Amino acid sequence: MSLSPTSLASPPVPAHGAGGAAWLLRIERALPFPLIVWRIARFLTVGLVGLAADSGLFWSLFQAGVSLEAARAASLAVATLVTWGLNRLFTFAPSGRPPLHELARYVGVALVAQGFNYGLFLILVRLDAGAHPLLCLVTSAIATAALSFTGQSLVAFRRTTGD
Repeated sequence: MSLSPTSLASPPVPAHGAGGAAWLLRIERALPFPLIVWRIARFLTVGLVGLAADSGLFWSLFQAGVSLEAARAASLAVATLVTWGLNRLFTFAPSGRPPLHELARYVGVALVAQGFNYGLFLILVRLDAGAHPLLCLVTSAIATAALSFTGQSLVAFRRTTGD
């Protein structure tokens, strides 16, 4: 599967939700940027919400005495569900798959991306014992964004063609 402008193109506002993103369409029409720029901007905005869920839950669990590794694994799982729902609503056009099938594809891509994220987080924490865990979390999340966007575009939210 190749990455082309048509494989990344979609209607400006995904039709999954009940029109909750109409305000985005007005902004996108007012500012003449290519569609891919808007899609990346929406993806990164959803990513910030996911990062807030991820870091908030991680820090709460870690402060409650849960190990660094277990707290991070739990927070990544919750962030994955949050971002799937929001990306489905705001970022990507309908794939044509049933929601659970799409979620399964999203989770598959997320396992690869979040595996990279988790591994990088652990490396960063171990490399500098004095580094704040939240700084390591944010750094690993930023490093994972491009991998995740590409995978979700090409796998989870790719429109069906009979697969």
